[in-house]
Amino acid sequence: MITAKYIRDNLDAIKASLAKRQVDYPIDKILELDKEWRALKTETQKLEAKRNKDSLEVSELKKSGKVEEAEEKIKEIATIKKAIEENAKRLEEYEKELNKLLWNMPNILHESVPYGKDSNDNVEVKRFGEPKERNLPGHEEILRKLDMLDLENAAKVAGARFYYLKSDIALLELSLIRFAIDTLVKKGYTLIAPPLMMKREYYKGVTSLADFEDALYKVGESREAMQNKDIEHIEDELFMISTSEHPIAAMHADHVFSANELPKKYVGWSPCFRREAGAHGKDTKGIFRVHQFYKVEQFIFSRQEDSWKYFEELASNEEELFKALGIPYRVVNICTGDIGIVAAKKYDLEAYLPVQKRYGEMCSCSNCTDWQSLRLDIKYDEKGERKYVHTLNATAIATERAIVAIIENYTNEDGTITVPDVLVPYMGKRKIG
Repeated sequence: MITAKYIRDNLDAIKASLAKRQVDYPIDKILELDKEWRALKTETQKLEAKRNKDSLEVSELKKSGKVEEAEEKIKEIATIKKAIEENAKRLEEYEKELNKLLWNMPNILHESVPYGKDSNDNVEVKRFGEPKERNLPGHEEILRKLDMLDLENAAKVAGARFYYLKSDIALLELSLIRFAIDTLVKKGYTLIAPPLMMKREYYKGVTSLADFEDALYKVGESREAMQNKDIEHIEDELFMISTSEHPIAAMHADHVFSANELPKKYVGWSPCFRREAGAHGKDTKGIFRVHQFYKVEQFIFSRQEDSWKYFEELASNEEELFKALGIPYRVVNICTGDIGIVAAKKYDLEAYLPVQKRYGEMCSCSNCTDWQSLRLDIKYDEKGERKYVHTLNATAIATERAIVAIIENYTNEDGTITVPDVLVPYMGKRKIG
């Protein structure tokens, strides 16, 4: 995990980043606790050394027949032992408080991240295609007329924000998945179908559970855990994954790569599960923001000096996929107030949704630098020096959102939907409906 030494070594950069984030994080408290911990640790080590030395003296005194002196020394050792035990308790308290602060500390921002308070301050980087206004009903109405979406029975069976996709729209989802996977595998990315559940200890490593836990579905919680949410570790507690990024990041936990093994490029495919249901009524209709969806995810483990090159590669891969689909989009640089604590820099790709007359988020691309690898202990060895890898992730295709973008951009006046050219080989047809 991230250490107090890491903070001491990078103090200026961390303070500057926190100021840019507009976050009042208690760095001074961390440094104070660390100073007290180190002083107490040193004192304890001296006491342990004295105890060991005195124990040897007791042995020599007994051999020399100096029983009284030996007994006095034994009393001194008992006092030292008690002091060591008390120090151990205090050290444990310091460590618990320190770890809580260290686990939730935000990543150091890249200098190019724009300053801002919320998503309104994100900065547009580029655009592709010409947005066209269209007079169409919403995607859910279009799909209902084609009898390819059932929200009512899904709500009955599973609850709100679930859905049944039917017929050609279900096939369109599979086609999007295969299209994204095939594109990235040809570029040298290794396909991964990850576990769909993760242990708490590893989920803590890939994201901030303090901020994100309420969005996760939990499996196998004990009754005690349900009653006491402060329990740090529950043996049978698992989380349903919210993205394949997380199990892929954890896959190499506690591992040391050789430098020539990097980069490791993966393309993950999985269903994703999230409790979030939209902010203040935003995206509440249809399948744009749901509790379950499929996603193809890019992930790279890289050497530190290469990560920004791969950040641009991942972002370029996202663009390539949406250009091939023929959907207008823009790329935005996420500002300091909207970026979250894990990424050092983040781009979002937003497709134009002509029915809604707005751009909607389709993909995100993040360089997490060493934030995850410090927590998961993932390093690489370069000429005998061990360094923490940098981790990067980017959406390739989030299928439900991509389906919405296709419907809004490709629905015809007669209610049919033209299949984007790159998906025709997978669909086996050029029109839906």
